[in-house]
Amino acid sequence: MSDSKFERFGKYLILDHLVDGGMAKICRARFLGEQSNKILAIKMVQPQFSRDPSFVRMFQDELSVTFGLQHPNIAQTYDYGKVNDQLYTAMEYVDGANLKQFLDRLKEKKFVFPVEISVFIISQVCQGLNYAHTYTDKLTGLPLNIIHRDISPHNIMLTYDGSVKVIDFGIAKSNASSEATQAGTIKGKLSYLAPEYLEGLELDCRYDQFAVGITLWEMLCSRKMFTAANDLAVLKQIQACKIAPPSSINPNVPKELDEIVMKALSKDRSERFDNLDKMNRALVKFLYSKYPDFNPSDLSYFAQQLFKDEIKSDKAKFVEYGKIDVQPYIDDMSRTEKNPAPAAPQPFTGKTDEPTRQERIELDLGEPVAEAGEGTASIELAMPNKTSTRKVVRQPVNQGPKTLTGQKVVSVSNANKKVPPVERSISSKTSITSKTAIKTKKQMVIETETTSGGGVKIIILIAASVMGLAYFQPEFIEDLTGINVRYLMGEEVQDRSISSVGTTVADQKKPMKKAEMGQLKIDGFDFGMELYLDGIKREYLQGANVNLPLDTKIKVTVKKTGHKSFVRFISLSENNRVMTLAVPELPRAKLGLLSSSLNYTNGSLMKIKLEDEVLEQRMPFKNISIPEGKYNITIVNPDLGTEKNVEMTIEENKVHFLE
Repeated sequence: MSDSKFERFGKYLILDHLVDGGMAKICRARFLGEQSNKILAIKMVQPQFSRDPSFVRMFQDELSVTFGLQHPNIAQTYDYGKVNDQLYTAMEYVDGANLKQFLDRLKEKKFVFPVEISVFIISQVCQGLNYAHTYTDKLTGLPLNIIHRDISPHNIMLTYDGSVKVIDFGIAKSNASSEATQAGTIKGKLSYLAPEYLEGLELDCRYDQFAVGITLWEMLCSRKMFTAANDLAVLKQIQACKIAPPSSINPNVPKELDEIVMKALSKDRSERFDNLDKMNRALVKFLYSKYPDFNPSDLSYFAQQLFKDEIKSDKAKFVEYGKIDVQPYIDDMSRTEKNPAPAAPQPFTGKTDEPTRQERIELDLGEPVAEAGEGTASIELAMPNKTSTRKVVRQPVNQGPKTLTGQKVVSVSNANKKVPPVERSISSKTSITSKTAIKTKKQMVIETETTSGGGVKIIILIAASVMGLAYFQPEFIEDLTGINVRYLMGEEVQDRSISSVGTTVADQKKPMKKAEMGQLKIDGFDFGMELYLDGIKREYLQGANVNLPLDTKIKVTVKKTGHKSFVRFISLSENNRVMTLAVPELPRAKLGLLSSSLNYTNGSLMKIKLEDEVLEQRMPFKNISIPEGKYNITIVNPDLGTEKNVEMTIEENKVHFLE
């Protein structure tokens, strides 16, 4: 690799691509200069967008927001400029994975996030966002009032050493951004919008708080909070804002945490926390009152176990990247770079005498949803005392390459065509119109047109009979849209429970009584080990807690192939609800090999009692490992009703044959 030809991009040496998108790509790079050992991330905008005046304006807005931010929970921006007609920013390289990748990996292993680690991660997010919300420009002394507006698991990075970083302030709003006075391009994920966005209210820091609350809810419940069969149904859920407490889905969530989450998810933003500093204080107080033994390093252990293979692969890559001779690239830069420090892109000034303006809002819908018909839909929401009309235009699009944030580029040429409406009122402010059935897709485009009069309306294409069906046939509507209609109407609906970390989803089929439960944490556990509780195997990750009943004697066994087992009996009580069990280094077992004769009839089964279990093995078998010692081996054939006992001594490193 050290002799390979790498690409030089201005004063940076591109090492490899992390993300390739339609609008930009992100690469790992080395700085060509005195700090050539520094690894950073380069966001390279595609040339066609680098020449687009509106995109240049958005690019400048992002820089005006992020360039001065320096906080341990925010990924820092180091540099920006233009090389070969490509805008770029050089950012802190975050060596880890985003929260969405953590959630997906845990689902693969049939785990949910540990409650205490979930709370810790979100407390760090609160600290980073509160810093941004209260940030003051040091050169002017003026507050910027930054609002991120795109908080979701995709934009929260967790490093492998246990740090939490908020990323991608690309659509953030601040006093320094041009959007305060003119139209801009806004992107956001539909499932993380707050109700006040649909109501057309001026956004403030409590908008980010709602998205933070959704993210914490999804970590605790291991599912999306706002999800339905189509995008319009999701919008209805957001507008209704009927949210089940996390403990109703995951019975291991304490009621105290329920209160914090539900306060952040209040539909009326005046009922939320005043700011994210107050939410962070509530989370930290809860964390250490319920989990006094928690340490931030637990997140590091957790991450390193989940992404063990990726970490190993990256370490090998970095060693190879360190062998690159960068001097030839530095010499080439000195010969060809006439302006090593390009000036920042100049602001784009549009016409000021236009009677109208348009605002294009792209909503990243996050995950694909099921198809629900064909056609085009628009959404109008009537807003009092407003001078603009906001339309949501939905069109079917073909599956294409994903952009940097997982969005698709959508062209809307007929956004202003009028559709004959069939209206049905759903609230004092909202009307539903329908012309055709709806075909879902991953992105909707919102076109905003400012005129001298009128109001802001959202028009939703849907059949007028839906509300009647919802009342008389709620099960049909639930199957069609995914909305829990009975819950929205106030009925008690029993939800299925899921497991806490340390318990597989299959293990937990009945809600546990938290008043009778305690928690066991196992220190020194690694992926090569297996955990058994009273002889039943339980999935476990280092740093997690296992929920166990109080006043019950439980046999804890930790096994590792080729090693002796670790066995302890424990009992949790009212005065000792939380226990940490340290697993020592397991000594290697002295093993011999055992094979059986081919003469045994079909259905024969060998049973041999080992240290803490009975090993059952179908016959014939070859070279299974057995710890050294004397054994009474039983051979049975249930089909024939026969049984035979054999005395045998197993010696270390020897092969034994069972006649």
